[in-house]
Amino acid sequence: MDIIDNVIYANLNSLLQPLIPPHLIQSDYIGAYAAVQQPVSTGTFPVFSYSLSDKMNYCSFEDPISIEKSVLRHWYDVANQVNYDSDVVRPFGNALPVGQSRYVSFENSSTYHLIYSYLLENTRILQIFERLIEKYLNDEEFGIVDDNRVFNWIQNSERLFFKNDSPRATNIRSLIRPNSDASRRNAYWRMFGMDLAFGDINSLNSGSSTYVKAKTSNQEFIVLFEKYLSEIWQAYINSRNTSGANTADINSVTDLARQLQELLIARRGNPASTYNNMNLSREEFSSVLMTSWFTFIISDDTPVVNFLNCQSSKIGERLLKIGTKVGIPAHSQCQSLFELAGPASTILVTIEAGGVLDDDPTMTGILTSLNPPPLVFPTPQQINYMNDFLTVINYWEKATGHRIKNPQANIRGTVTVAQPQKTNGKAVTPSYS
Repeated sequence: MDIIDNVIYANLNSLLQPLIPPHLIQSDYIGAYAAVQQPVSTGTFPVFSYSLSDKMNYCSFEDPISIEKSVLRHWYDVANQVNYDSDVVRPFGNALPVGQSRYVSFENSSTYHLIYSYLLENTRILQIFERLIEKYLNDEEFGIVDDNRVFNWIQNSERLFFKNDSPRATNIRSLIRPNSDASRRNAYWRMFGMDLAFGDINSLNSGSSTYVKAKTSNQEFIVLFEKYLSEIWQAYINSRNTSGANTADINSVTDLARQLQELLIARRGNPASTYNNMNLSREEFSSVLMTSWFTFIISDDTPVVNFLNCQSSKIGERLLKIGTKVGIPAHSQCQSLFELAGPASTILVTIEAGGVLDDDPTMTGILTSLNPPPLVFPTPQQINYMNDFLTVINYWEKATGHRIKNPQANIRGTVTVAQPQKTNGKAVTPSYS
């Protein structure tokens, strides 16, 4: 389940303080969010989620305070390392009963990663929807909404993400940090040593926005991550090589995973702390929730997309159309960034948690999972990881223009996902330093 699925589940099932009455955080609204179907599994491997209709109804529920409180419930569930099962929220360490499904577990990690919001924000999705909401609330340029779901979704979006009194679990804006955009940029810089591909909302070209650029940051991240992806690729294509040179190096792959783990954990602080007491956790949770909220609304031809008349078969094309409508161009490679965000997040969450991608036998099984030796039967988890790796490698190349698959590629310095700019009418390719 993604973060919106998890917030809905927390709304319906989660107890704030199980041992202290009255147990539940309740909304002041007289009504209640209508009952929904249980999450269903889609695809070859079990990935549970609520239906598009249920998620749309929830995000457009006319009581935004109820949504705020559900976000808070979920925040505490992550901090308390609980499991979301098909019949109940279970405390840390509780086994899954026979016949039940485990939707998602927070026992080992939050399941969210800042790389997800970093990649999605590079599409300019947040700036595009901020401008859309601004235009709608101040004018009738897009016409009058005749669907309550669209009207409520716009109102809820403003309340949840663009007000100073936004939910306390996700609020990264204050008198000390008056701009949430700058707070997110600061977090991206600290964790990845990278800027976004564009400036502030009024900037149509690439450029930095004003924010506090921390002295301590993981500027080595991009070097290690691209080298890691390159080693994964070489190990994958050579995993069953029986003739010729074999450039696979499992030890190098797992060693790079450990280096990435150490680099990322260094920004978190005390690894023994709960998620809510770690550095950048609130920024991460807030950023992932915000980018997921707006990504969901263009994940299909939802009522909001239909109202704007920006229908398409691809999420990237929907954003490009909405960006054109509001006057803020989306990133030219936004489709690649959307495809990249989820798998990249899964990989980095797993690397930080440790015990899987830094283990030689486990990685050997993952790398051979799509073409296993005779009488070897890969697990669904191994296949999922390998598919995620290939997705990240392919779309990272498309989004950045950098050749991960070329073992001789000059992988060093910083890489930008900024789209090519035009000089005197001629396209200029991205530069790397």
